[in-house]
Amino acid sequence: MIAFQSVFPSYRGGISKFSDHLYQALSEWYPVRAFNYKKLYPPLLFPGTSQFLEESDEPYAHPTLHAYNPFNWKSAYRRMIHAETQVYLYSHWHPFFTASQISILKEIKTRNPQVYTAGILHNVLPHEHFPMQQVLTRRLLTLTDAPIVLSEQTHQEYLGLMSGERPHRLFHPVYDQSWPTEDRESIRKRLGIQPGEVAVLFFGLVRSYKGLDVLIDALNLIHLEKTRIRPFIVGEFYIDSQQLLSKIKDEHLPYYEIVNRYVSDQDAANYLAASDIMVLPYRSASQSGVLSNALNFNLPALVTDLPGLTELVRQDETGRIAEPGNAVSLARELVYMSTEADLGSMRRHVEAYRKELSWSRFVDEFSEIVHIG
Repeated sequence: MIAFQSVFPSYRGGISKFSDHLYQALSEWYPVRAFNYKKLYPPLLFPGTSQFLEESDEPYAHPTLHAYNPFNWKSAYRRMIHAETQVYLYSHWHPFFTASQISILKEIKTRNPQVYTAGILHNVLPHEHFPMQQVLTRRLLTLTDAPIVLSEQTHQEYLGLMSGERPHRLFHPVYDQSWPTEDRESIRKRLGIQPGEVAVLFFGLVRSYKGLDVLIDALNLIHLEKTRIRPFIVGEFYIDSQQLLSKIKDEHLPYYEIVNRYVSDQDAANYLAASDIMVLPYRSASQSGVLSNALNFNLPALVTDLPGLTELVRQDETGRIAEPGNAVSLARELVYMSTEADLGSMRRHVEAYRKELSWSRFVDEFSEIVHIG
């Protein structure tokens, strides 16, 4: 039995989506019980409009762990860990959640030492500084039998934090998201994309580290009418949208499509299927669920030169690489992809590459790490 504690739907976000896919993949081979958070972020610390999906299937993950109420943690442990539990699997992405996980892991080590503990480390350290982040994360990892990283970036972060120790290395599988039933050309027409235009998509929650300001600066350097570039910015802003969008040149505003909200999977599929290039101008990255989405929809990507991104982009085959934080470099690569690169050939390379990053392969390698099967 695997006890899998993470954030699951009906919470929204990339970690929830990853956990949902991993639970479904694991459940095909092993008995798994999923345990959700009953409380995640305090409302004052959450920057978005809602922590929850507008629509969700019937929840399968038991709401068990209160992230910031210590009086809940022992009872949560008792609900999750039983005599038949072989593996306790948790997700780590921010030190805010380490206190509750440390409490659970300490109980396991004391009362159920036969249970093998494993952690999926989406981030080792957060993108924005958090008090005592190194002390808290180091304590968490010390209590974990099998720390698992998903990219070269998180691998290096782990080595820098845990001197002399090495994590297990896996990968971020491609999300198996359904394509729209409507054909691509019909979706493009409905979204107002004219024949010959190159739809460039920035997708996902807008945070400072994702570099949307760099993309806008890059687009300001490009003649959008001549290159036929049509920028789409799709995702809820977690930073000041007015200040950021005011950087767009007035003559460029008619070319932009800005969707400042959390979009459903169905809407996301429409934008992904209709686009020609996914652009990730990130300043930092552990790995990217957005890039996984791009791969699923055979979408070539323009990424910045960060290990968590470039290991999934093959130069001139599945995308191109620009310098982080450099608008001139980003503009140059964007113009090249839009006017000179063979995007059709890139799409075919992406389709072939994504088959290497399956959830079944991930489960096989995970099973070897935790000695179950």
